Amino acid sequence: FAYRDLLEKIKTLARRKGIKVIQVNPAYTSVIGMLKYAPLYMISKDIASGYVIARKGLGLKEKIPKTYMDLLDKLSIEELEELKEYIKEHVKNKQTRNKHIKAIEALIKSLGSETGRASEPLDGTSLGVCNLWRVLKVVVLTALSSERVLRNLSILKVRLLQGKWGDPLWARVPTSGSRGVVYG
Repeated sequence: FAYRDLLEKIKTLARRKGIKVIQVNPAYTSVIGMLKYAPLYMISKDIASGYVIARKGLGLKEKIPKTYMDLLDKLSIEELEELKEYIKEHVKNKQTRNKHIKAIEALIKSLGSETGRASEPLDGTSLGVCNLWRVLKVVVLTALSSERVLRNLSILKVRLLQGKWGDPLWARVPTSGSRGVVYG
């Protein structure tokens, strides 16, 4: 796929029509859209990532919502180690498994060693080498579905607005083709 050629064609066509093109870094737009805007507005993660790109084009910054930051702040090193073991057991795709484990290990390194919690307030961007959006994707979505990214993220809406992460049923997701409920 000729990404650079496509960008040049878009710029050329926009210039001909008198439309201004603003290029933005597309890094983490899918993850941000999936976790922040898809559950809130009940839209697909693809539309939500387009929303993030548009916001970046307007010069707006994307901070991690307070309820997600509270979740990250409550995580202990022991819980992250348990999540690593869960991922090792349940994620079959080797590349995905390694990427998830790497994100969790980066967060573990970033945590303060005395309390097992973040040593400084997190501002929603990044902490050292750790990208918190990537870690959130692993922490939140692995509990919901270990193998694939869900298309319907509506279960996160209540958690995003109310922040009830301590509820033991927070990760329940009905699976297609079954009457039961899967608990993460």
